[in-house]
Amino acid sequence: MNLFQFKIPENLWFLLLVPALIGFFLFSQHIKKKKIRTFGSPDLIRKINTDFSKYRIIFKFIILMTAVIFLIVAAARPQIGSKIKTDAGKNREIMIALDVSNSMLAQDIKPNRLSRAKQIISDIYTKNSGDRIGLIVFAGEAFVQIPVTSSLTSVDVFLSSINTETVPVQGTNLTKAMELAEDMFDETENSDKFILILTDGENHEQSAIESAKKIHEKEIVISTVGLAKKFAVPIPEAKNGEYKKDKNGNVVLTKLNDVILTQIANAGGGKYFETGNYSNDLKQIQKQIDNLGKTEGKTEIEEYADLFPYFIFIALTFLLLEFLFLERRNHKLSDWSVFK
Repeated sequence: MNLFQFKIPENLWFLLLVPALIGFFLFSQHIKKKKIRTFGSPDLIRKINTDFSKYRIIFKFIILMTAVIFLIVAAARPQIGSKIKTDAGKNREIMIALDVSNSMLAQDIKPNRLSRAKQIISDIYTKNSGDRIGLIVFAGEAFVQIPVTSSLTSVDVFLSSINTETVPVQGTNLTKAMELAEDMFDETENSDKFILILTDGENHEQSAIESAKKIHEKEIVISTVGLAKKFAVPIPEAKNGEYKKDKNGNVVLTKLNDVILTQIANAGGGKYFETGNYSNDLKQIQKQIDNLGKTEGKTEIEEYADLFPYFIFIALTFLLLEFLFLERRNHKLSDWSVFK
């Protein structure tokens, strides 16, 4: 953050004229001395012309050069920050991974698991609008739905189009979800990076835990939200509302796999959240987001105030002083004279 700046800094190049003017002044004084010597001894002439003072000439020149310097600096438009904006929040990047496998249609969480997840995501976007947030959807594969951005106007438009058919390959591949989320972060951005996985956890692959460990080693925090209950429930079919059945005609049941989700959160340095009361769930998730890392937000200057009028005033004051200060002694003020 720059509190002081020059709006037209190229005008400062005119300061190079100051050494040239000093050189010209010294050269002119040298020529003047040579001319005086042609008339006689300098000491004799000084005794005859008692009003003359070389020190006054030097002092007047110093005053004049000071005025010139202030005028040049004024021409460069010096400015100081007058309105400073500080983002009191954290500088964060958040990747949300949403499970869209068929089991997310189960209604043990009202109105169903997927709808509850969308509500949570919508509120996270609203409460953290100053952060850079992205969204991926996953089942057997993972796809980017919203790139990491801080300029999203309405996440609900994107969420409304998400369903269990968004990802054609079924399953719950948590490893691919985490790896894609990691790839979406800006490595050049000095920020706290956070992955939040919303799923029912129907995944039993050990590789997901190992993947979480490797990602966390890069200072990325991973937390999980278990969107299911611990008792088994049937999975409604998206098209006809009937319950999903296996090849033998048996109703397929689904329940929360909180063990794998807890292990992933522990490996990722984050927390596991089990869905219960919606407002309390969101409060707990938001609390962790608020406590993420130590990278403070940026402080920016919104407006600058011009200082050049003050520099012009000082320059004019020196010019007036130079005009009033005579090269010759004033006998009426001889008792006050600084230079003899």
